[in-house]
Amino acid sequence: MRRKRRGWPWGRSNRRLGREVELDVVLRSGGGAEAWLGGMARAMARLAAAGLLVVAGVAGYSFVRDHWLHRTESLALRELTVATDGALSREAILGQARVREGMNTFAMDLPAVRARLLRHPRVAAAEVQRQWPSTLRIRVQERFPVARARVLDQQGIDFAYLLDEAGHVMLPFEKGQASPEVIETEAGLPVLMGAQGAFVVGQATLHPGVRAALRFLADYEDSALPALTDVVSVDVSRAGEMEVRTWLGTRVTFGMPEGALGFRRALGCWEAVHLDSASRGRLIGTLDLSVTNHVPLKWMDATAEPTRVEPRPAKTGRRNPRRHG
Repeated sequence: MRRKRRGWPWGRSNRRLGREVELDVVLRSGGGAEAWLGGMARAMARLAAAGLLVVAGVAGYSFVRDHWLHRTESLALRELTVATDGALSREAILGQARVREGMNTFAMDLPAVRARLLRHPRVAAAEVQRQWPSTLRIRVQERFPVARARVLDQQGIDFAYLLDEAGHVMLPFEKGQASPEVIETEAGLPVLMGAQGAFVVGQATLHPGVRAALRFLADYEDSALPALTDVVSVDVSRAGEMEVRTWLGTRVTFGMPEGALGFRRALGCWEAVHLDSASRGRLIGTLDLSVTNHVPLKWMDATAEPTRVEPRPAKTGRRNPRRHG
């Protein structure tokens, strides 16, 4: 007698077991979703709590700042030091910075104070330091003018500007804004002529003739010529060249140089001609250094009156310490 084979016949399945497995998968799947939702809820609760803490902290800080820090007398500005390497007065610097003694040091926006200082046309760099509880230190580095510019507007009004070596445009000091020595010295700077409409206060001019003239003046100051003669004006009205006049009326024409040497070679030629003329007891009338070969030279007639040019006041020694040390 055959024994019955255990198991299921081929092609048949246990429906009950299939239902149990399916139910188990559904139950497990439902449990994972609930855990994920619970985790999200806890995360949102933590974020909400952190947000409330931040809002409370900001509100608390604002309350303390407005009702205590900004009103605390121990934080009132009592020591205000100002240092500059130029001619701006303490009052002018503080007025530009808009700070005064008695202000709350905690309430000061130092970047804004520095930005206001840098908007002054004569200020090249500025530092603002706060030292708790009641000290503010301001240090200013000024622009040093090397030339004047005179232009006429459409109504024929004469305007005067000052320029530093980079062509940055400034206004001259008015009486009382600086010492008489400084005002006199700046009034005696060489005059740039022939550049109408090229100057905007607080900006650097891009006029090619003016920039070439400033380069010439820098090379001139580094040469031996300032000890021999003074330049009173530079005319840049003609494209490609400039005419320099001295206080004795000598007129020297320069071309626009290229390369690293700048005007130094031409200035060396002018110095040699000047010394040779002086050894002969003569004065240069005109000298055209825009010509490289057979330089045209005319001596000034000894019996004639020198050409009348604007006299240059005596030098007072106020020079740019960043260039001349």
